[in-house]
Amino acid sequence: MPLFAVASAGDFIYIHDNDNRPSRPFPIMTIDMISLAIGLAAIALVFAYTLLTGSPPTPTSPRVRRAMLRLLPRRLDAAAGAGTIYELGAGWGGNALALAGSFPDHAVVAIERSPLPWLVARLRAAVSGHRNLSVRRGDFMKRDFSDAVLAVCYLSGRQMPGVAGKLRRELAPGALVLTHTFALPGWQPVDTVQADDLYKSPVYLYEAAASSAARGAVAPASQAATSSGS
Repeated sequence: MPLFAVASAGDFIYIHDNDNRPSRPFPIMTIDMISLAIGLAAIALVFAYTLLTGSPPTPTSPRVRRAMLRLLPRRLDAAAGAGTIYELGAGWGGNALALAGSFPDHAVVAIERSPLPWLVARLRAAVSGHRNLSVRRGDFMKRDFSDAVLAVCYLSGRQMPGVAGKLRRELAPGALVLTHTFALPGWQPVDTVQADDLYKSPVYLYEAAASSAARGAVAPASQAATSSGS
């Protein structure tokens, strides 16, 4: 039998123990105010980190995510690095989960700086069963990506120049970069596709220091993705 029972009367809640002895009345209004305060604090926390990072934790829509995955080769060349897939700015974890499921042979590391989205993403990863997925809290601009085989990001336009320079310096030749909505300044995509969402969001696939031979290795898979539709 339960140790406690909860009963309400009017605008108050009473907690009874097994001896049916009621506690002091607890105003329902207080519970509402606590819930409201928690909600407002969560919103304020996300807003504060949006100002700090310059990018809100906006989730990628399922249609855009499908277009992103179709643009990638079926197999990633681990020779381009140690085989690690990174997501720069994990947000709520949707893309990281999809990447972990699509590439089970690669470690997927999702990095998020904002505490609340990071917590949600980490909880989603924990219950997903993807053992190759880890969600880490931190600033991805302080992370070294020399071991990456693929870097994925959906960030604000003002962040992209800094990201473009960092990836150009650190990625191994042949490593891929996948973005949507905002292009990498100074990079030439090896393929692009438009998602079939409301905004016809552009998706870009890049290759670091791509030689002609490397481009030839990527092109068949990306062309197949384009022909299959977005």
